[in-house]
Amino acid sequence: MNPCTICKTETKNSCSNCKEVFYCCVEHQKQDWKNHKKNCHPYKIVQNEELGRHLITTRTIKPFEIILKEAPLFRGPSQLTPPVCLGCLNAIEPTDYINCEQCGWPLCGVECKTKDEHRFECELTVKRGKKVNVQEFTNPHPLYQCLSTARCLMLRDKDAEKWKQINELESLEDQRRGSMQWKADYESVCKFIIKYFNTQAFSEDEIMRIIGILQINGHEVPTSDPAHVGIFYNASFLEHSCTPNLAKSFNKDGHLILWAPKEIKKGSHLSICYSDAVWGTADRQRHLMQTKIFKCQCPRCIDVSEYATNYSALKCEKSECRGLMLPANLNDWHKDWTCNECKHQVDKTYVNNILERAGSDLNAMDKTKENCLKYLSHYGRWLPSHHYYMCEVKIHLVQQLGKEPQELMILSNEDLKIKLEYGRELVELYEKLAPCEVRMLGTLCFEVHSAVAENTRRISLETSLSPKELLEEALMYVEKSVNYLQYESDIFVEGHMLKQAKINRDALKMVIRM
Repeated sequence: MNPCTICKTETKNSCSNCKEVFYCCVEHQKQDWKNHKKNCHPYKIVQNEELGRHLITTRTIKPFEIILKEAPLFRGPSQLTPPVCLGCLNAIEPTDYINCEQCGWPLCGVECKTKDEHRFECELTVKRGKKVNVQEFTNPHPLYQCLSTARCLMLRDKDAEKWKQINELESLEDQRRGSMQWKADYESVCKFIIKYFNTQAFSEDEIMRIIGILQINGHEVPTSDPAHVGIFYNASFLEHSCTPNLAKSFNKDGHLILWAPKEIKKGSHLSICYSDAVWGTADRQRHLMQTKIFKCQCPRCIDVSEYATNYSALKCEKSECRGLMLPANLNDWHKDWTCNECKHQVDKTYVNNILERAGSDLNAMDKTKENCLKYLSHYGRWLPSHHYYMCEVKIHLVQQLGKEPQELMILSNEDLKIKLEYGRELVELYEKLAPCEVRMLGTLCFEVHSAVAENTRRISLETSLSPKELLEEALMYVEKSVNYLQYESDIFVEGHMLKQAKINRDALKMVIRM
């Protein structure tokens, strides 16, 4: 029993969403809704020494349930970007733009000149006493490196509440200080802001702290082209995991949507992936150390086999052995690797040579069907079928073979078989390894359903039968695609794929019922 929030009468009736507040009657719940609404989430913020602040569920989360919808606390241009409009953050068209009459920064049109966010750098530039003059629009522009930091700093005197929230977030300044990135930021952002804007309004420590906050807490928001940086206050308390339990989507307004592809038990830690879950362990570890300043110890990283997928493994150097080579544990990643069958060992130089050559060839390769198949055949001597480089090539094949419906209908039986085999394999792999990579999984499931449906069509032409089990398999994959892509906006390719998937799903249901 707990006291009612309104009248303090003892009651067992809690808010059904968050389970954190109690009401003795529906009337009191309605009365308190205006106050409670902003804090009504199925999680609570907790804190400990190891993790700092983090989020824990207050009830069981159902599959596909939205945990959080959040508008950005702050948004601005990426640190490395060609010139963008400082109103909408889309790329500037070199032949069709205007300059802000007050500060000179390029804008895509009159409507963006009055956007509230632009007033920050506009005011700072006007105080400088000289307008900005941007002439180069195709390459990353050095002036833009400082803009998000400058815009964020201006919140101090313009929006006290947002400034307070920004400063509650981690900057990891002590850990970052002295690193190569910190030194580069000090020269290209901190000193540049002070000199270029001719201002002493912000101390070097203050500037460097804001740079850290942006880099540690910033999300890449793909609703502009190029993508911009957004900070989301509540989402900043989420833990990292290389196999997280929350998927991340954005609506057309750039608001963050966090949702659960699978059930999450009450009392679970909520997590997202700060890196790229389709990378191998070494690349994820390197990226997280460089950008987020920590060594990941999540279950996937600690298990060198990555849940028995051997996603980062090499085949044994001995041709007669069918074993796989991996380091003994995460801390020994840069030491000798050992075969799990014959116990043969190779040094890290051998491993690096293979991976560097495979990665270089993959990046340089014109990814035609023929080249992709040659790559798989050639590097299959060293890389197992589920190695991340092999999977990258297979993803490309699945998406490119029969990309359009009319192309799929004339695809050779051999190529259709490749699309089916690799598609099924990849869905099974990534549902285990990266279950919250919903855009990739939704796309793969759509491709597999298309291939299964086409295979069914061909069989029915030959036999006058439509094998029900194949139709049901196609339906299973297209329903998965709808589930994975359900929160994707139609400003993205995946949003358009979602619309088509729903049409195909309904058509398949009708055929199966016939």
